[in-house]
Amino acid sequence: MLRREAVGKTLGEISLEHGHGCFLRKITRQGHELPLARNTLVHKCDVLQVAGAQKDVENFVKFLGYPERPTTTTDMIMVGWGCVLGTLIGLIAIPVAGIPITLGVGGGILVAGLVFGWLRSVHPTFGQIPSGAQWIFTDLGLNLFIACVGLAAGPSAVDALKATGGALFIAGIILTLVPHVSGIIFGRRVLKLNPVLLFGALTGAGTVTAALNAIKEEADSSVPALGYTVPYAFGNVILTVWGTVLVNLM
Repeated sequence: MLRREAVGKTLGEISLEHGHGCFLRKITRQGHELPLARNTLVHKCDVLQVAGAQKDVENFVKFLGYPERPTTTTDMIMVGWGCVLGTLIGLIAIPVAGIPITLGVGGGILVAGLVFGWLRSVHPTFGQIPSGAQWIFTDLGLNLFIACVGLAAGPSAVDALKATGGALFIAGIILTLVPHVSGIIFGRRVLKLNPVLLFGALTGAGTVTAALNAIKEEADSSVPALGYTVPYAFGNVILTVWGTVLVNLM
């Protein structure tokens, strides 16, 4: 999706004006499927999967802007540059009130990924990564990362539990629940958000993709994905930076 004429319109408006002979099968935003409703707003870089006669589909594609063909090839140039630039960014340390703030290699690559992802959203003619490779990077890669962190932190966690008893475990539960409970209250009472969108936003702020999938399954709808993407991006950056701040303050 590149054309400004299409961005900001609903699926119903686009179908009525330019979708003659075409049938929309799926719409995704940042890899998450959105509901096929006539009032769903289309954003830049949304991917519409369309079926129909070749002539009608090609005319529809000209209006939307750019055809994204299925491919098994990964743009390794973009991946390589992202890793190099991300590593260099992660090595930068900025002193704030005597505390050296640094993203680290993981945080730097995360920021580089966000920047390259934004560039692809503006010009999605480069940086193609097949869906299978994306699954490896996101789901499997995230699970392996969590497993490695758990294995490395296991011995010290056991020692901490022995030293503090159950207080540390209870503190962890409270620390996990308070932000989400506060977010639910603020979102419902102040922002008046739809509960399904609010839950999707909270899973993004907590950077828990598995929770988003659970909510989508429970709601039997892809609507929660509408509120997930932006909080997820901010949550990842803040999570990376804030850990360093808390460690130095303590």
